Amino acid sequence: MAVRQIQFPIVYKQNQNAESSGYGKYYPYAWKPDTLTLRGLIERVAMDQSVYSRDIVEGVIQRLTKVMVELLQAGQPVKWDGLGTFTPTVESVKGGYSEAQIKAGASVRDVIAGVHIRFIPENEKGEEITSRKFKDLVTFMVEGIALRVEVGQTATGKKKYATNIQSIEDFRNDNSAAGNGGSSSGSNGGNSGSQNGGTQSGGDNSGSQGQQNQQSGYALTIATSGSGSATVTHDGNAVTSGATLNEDDEVEISITPAEGQVPTASINSSAIELTEDNGVYTGSFAMPGQASALVISTGVSGEGGDGGEGLDKD
Repeated sequence: MAVRQIQFPIVYKQNQNAESSGYGKYYPYAWKPDTLTLRGLIERVAMDQSVYSRDIVEGVIQRLTKVMVELLQAGQPVKWDGLGTFTPTVESVKGGYSEAQIKAGASVRDVIAGVHIRFIPENEKGEEITSRKFKDLVTFMVEGIALRVEVGQTATGKKKYATNIQSIEDFRNDNSAAGNGGSSSGSNGGNSGSQNGGTQSGGDNSGSQGQQNQQSGYALTIATSGSGSATVTHDGNAVTSGATLNEDDEVEISITPAEGQVPTASINSSAIELTEDNGVYTGSFAMPGQASALVISTGVSGEGGDGGEGLDKD
């Protein structure tokens, strides 16, 4: 009987941030297929050599979903052994309430900006499905090279992009062709420059312009406060304030707050959800298609007040 091997799809993306030390290098990313719907999950469970019919599987999963939502509505964290823990947390509005407002009977609903459901992967010994432990359980399959291509414009004239996947074989062939043509291209370029002194100068300007085009993107300013520490990276490379990033570039944040403190982070005033693991808070966001501001507080006391904005903690 054949044993089915579960594979994790990976694509390589090129770092196109000319200010990064990893510029031009390729980094692996999880290739995200279409999200599986509940109906698809039911079909998958029913197909998995189950003794239960599809109707029974559907009834159990739908009932489980309903009960979990009800428990989370009641503020009850739910641990799903082998998967992880779902925990409801509240995000408070900026400023919070004064003592006088609370004594006057102000509505708690008005000071709560939203309710977040945090998921923390299983971390019990022997059942870890997070970070490097989970890597040991995964078989990776490279789908190819992710290429960002322009596919048109929006009604407002903004460029629209899509991601195409080039096979590794085609990528090898392209690189081989580029290598073969490189010498000829370089020779032609040299001849053009030697024909006329002005032409040579023009070639330099062209190269400068090409470099400027490579650096085109959107500036990310980073402001930090608090007594803890924070790092911001893209493709494994440090990102500093003023760096230029492309739209949809994935930016990762790692914060180590001072003891007893709670960190927060936001991009263009929108809260970034942070996940805590052994005292380190991590989160990520996709670079917006505009100059943007990342604000990080590495330590805010308590769970409310000004520090409650975008707060997610156990």
